[in-house]
Amino acid sequence: MSEEDFNSRVKATVRKLLAKVNRVPFLFVGSGLSMRYMGTENWQGLLEWVCESVGAPMKPFYSYMQRARAEQYDEVNTIYPYITTLMERDFADALGNASMVEWAQQHAHELNQGVSAMKIYIADHLSEAKPDHNNDELHLLQKASHHVAGVITTNYDRLMEDYIFPGYQAYVQQEDLLFSQLTGIGEIYKIHGSVENPESLILNERDYQQLAERQQYLLSKILTIFGEYPIIFLGYSMSDQDIRDIINAIAQCAGTQHTREMSERFIFVEYSAEQEIQTAIYGTERQNVEMTKIATSDFGPIYKAIAATNMKYAPKVLRQITQQLYEAAYSGGKAQSIVFSDLENMDELPQDAEIVVGVGVKGYGKPVASEDLYEDILFHNKNLAVNLVVEEYLERYIPQGGVPMYYYLSQYGDGPLGKKTREEIEQRQCFDDYLSKTQKKTRKNWRDTNRLSEWSIESLRLKFGVNAYKHVTLLKFGEIDLTALEQMIKTTARTMLESGQKLDSDIRKDIRIYDFLKYGIPYLNK
Repeated sequence: MSEEDFNSRVKATVRKLLAKVNRVPFLFVGSGLSMRYMGTENWQGLLEWVCESVGAPMKPFYSYMQRARAEQYDEVNTIYPYITTLMERDFADALGNASMVEWAQQHAHELNQGVSAMKIYIADHLSEAKPDHNNDELHLLQKASHHVAGVITTNYDRLMEDYIFPGYQAYVQQEDLLFSQLTGIGEIYKIHGSVENPESLILNERDYQQLAERQQYLLSKILTIFGEYPIIFLGYSMSDQDIRDIINAIAQCAGTQHTREMSERFIFVEYSAEQEIQTAIYGTERQNVEMTKIATSDFGPIYKAIAATNMKYAPKVLRQITQQLYEAAYSGGKAQSIVFSDLENMDELPQDAEIVVGVGVKGYGKPVASEDLYEDILFHNKNLAVNLVVEEYLERYIPQGGVPMYYYLSQYGDGPLGKKTREEIEQRQCFDDYLSKTQKKTRKNWRDTNRLSEWSIESLRLKFGVNAYKHVTLLKFGEIDLTALEQMIKTTARTMLESGQKLDSDIRKDIRIYDFLKYGIPYLNK
């Protein structure tokens, strides 16, 4: 069979299955998809990269592997967590390396909070990954994104939420999945954590033990998704331990009949140069699960089939509507007009629909990322609802390293503040409260050696050029000209954003300082 004929058969197979169920699919995404489009490593490759990039006292990866084998670890989901646990101990010792000092200073706050240094290091690495492989195929997936109900993924990176489903609500921590009201529409469930919160990453033995303890509860939250939607597995191998564990757990929870019904809606896509479509029998501890398996090197026909699936409304729009209804039902209140924060897909709504364009006074509009708050503080370009930011997002993001907050608090009025926001205000009463112990020590050393003729934003720019923003913490409170600081960080942030970069930790620190100086001091004085 020619490649063209096979691809046509693949597309027809997927379309027929989706049409039979009459539902758009959920995607279950593994590391193979990130490797395919961003060139990131698999689990072993990631651990090997840590060993090679850090150096002594880290050992060569094979040394950790040999020890794990000697301790009778052999399954993927036991050997790699064990190796990670061993490596974390050596990584902590490696922080004393001259090559690691600057990195450790940049992450002093997280390290002081007790977050695993190796998790932070891995999160930094994966945060830099961008899609630059198989772009034509990736574009097809992006075009199909409006025909995907949601995503479940074990990946840590942000490929899904940043590049393919940017309007979907991402749930990062297990606690978010356990205690949030999930709608099952326009949502991404990152069941192994995410780089934006390094502490959430499921990596070491302790993480997997906690995951095992909560697995039944997590599965019960998403079991309805398996029962209602076709599931397309992408980026996994049929032999992957994660998939075996999940399907085993589903079979145990759902029972024989329901598992059989669900598996009829499963499509397992496996990368292979040997192309075939078959009914794969997947053996679990309790029963055999049959599903459609597609082995192919070209995922394009699958994405085209998804894009051809009819869905009247875009999933993120439906999620907003559903969340609004949940809110009304659980609060005992009355559902207000649904509010949207962008114009995407508005032409898909009925002409007589009651729609408000903008950001609502109440409800769940487009999810606000911490990056949005940093950008909005500088450029006031996000039109965010102040009440929503203060009551929802400050409480969410403050524990993750802090966010600029006084710009919003100054507009919030006298309403009650959340516990974490109140604690943050108590801990950030002056300029020096924004500096870590390491930064204070570095400032003292610099000033003791008189390395600058004067201490000002301008002198930093003359000394360090475009990297001046990395050294604002060398100054003292009275030496910072607010206008000069604002100009410098706006120029730096704009350059980063326009080039597609994320704001790094230094510019984020500067923005929090700027927010305190411009809005925080007047707020506290008031």
